[in-house]
Amino acid sequence: MVSIKEIPYKNFGKCLSISNEKLEILVTIDIGPRIIKCNLTGKENLMFNDIDRKVTQDVSSLYGEDKTWFIYGGHRIWLSPEKFPDTYYPDNEKVVYTTFTNGATFTPSQQAQTGLGFQMKVEMDETEPKVTIENKVTNTLKQPVEGAVWCLSVMDAEGAVVVPQPTEETGLLHNRTISLWPYTKMTDKRVFWGDKYIALRQDPTIDEAIKFGINNTAHKAAYINHGQALVKDFDVNHPDGKYPDGGMSCEVYASALFTECESLSELKTLKKGDSITHTERWTVYDNIDIGEFTNESLDELAAKIF
Repeated sequence: MVSIKEIPYKNFGKCLSISNEKLEILVTIDIGPRIIKCNLTGKENLMFNDIDRKVTQDVSSLYGEDKTWFIYGGHRIWLSPEKFPDTYYPDNEKVVYTTFTNGATFTPSQQAQTGLGFQMKVEMDETEPKVTIENKVTNTLKQPVEGAVWCLSVMDAEGAVVVPQPTEETGLLHNRTISLWPYTKMTDKRVFWGDKYIALRQDPTIDEAIKFGINNTAHKAAYINHGQALVKDFDVNHPDGKYPDGGMSCEVYASALFTECESLSELKTLKKGDSITHTERWTVYDNIDIGEFTNESLDELAAKIF
């Protein structure tokens, strides 16, 4: 049975708790929305929580005097490709939500400056540690907007993200496309470039950021920490379609504070009133440890969670 109730959480204000006997998530409703907490019952939170508000951006040039964007942490929706300051809408106001039997739909204020409307629908499985997140972006402007739904899950420190590489047999043609950001070093010790998987382990002692993307045709990615593995299974409706950042349907980022496990929808041109919906299905596994990354250890891990 799914339980839904409002509760306070740390310094994030009121949140909506959606839980069953095995899994609990909290979604902020005084700000955001963010899925600010996700964990198996009795286990540690898998999400990064920016209690001290360390990660901010001044966006007053577009959104008004003294306007600041806060990362807050947890899972959020953006529109890709990234653009500053447009992308960094200061979502610091109350969120309207409506509940249904096994979850709720969260609708923040429409963004007057960009004309974008966002919506997040969260549905919990009745008995299993599984939750479905439907992420929706709508254009309300007269002029068309091109973009992709960008689902960023900002995860706790000292965890790791594991991403499958494409395995399709393409003969003389390539089957993998990887994008690297200017600050990414191929020799970065946090990354293991395996034969079938790429694994990135967050390290709080390394200040430099790192980010890569891949055409994730397996449409799965895993974040591992605190003895748990959160596995995302996300929509890739058109594997041969046009995706952001050179064809990326999955991206991974790490800083000294957190790791991000991201999925992206296909790029679409949205006329006024058009929407894109991108769905992620999360399953959380227990008794999963990170360990040393090798081709063999990642094969063993994949057999348990993918």
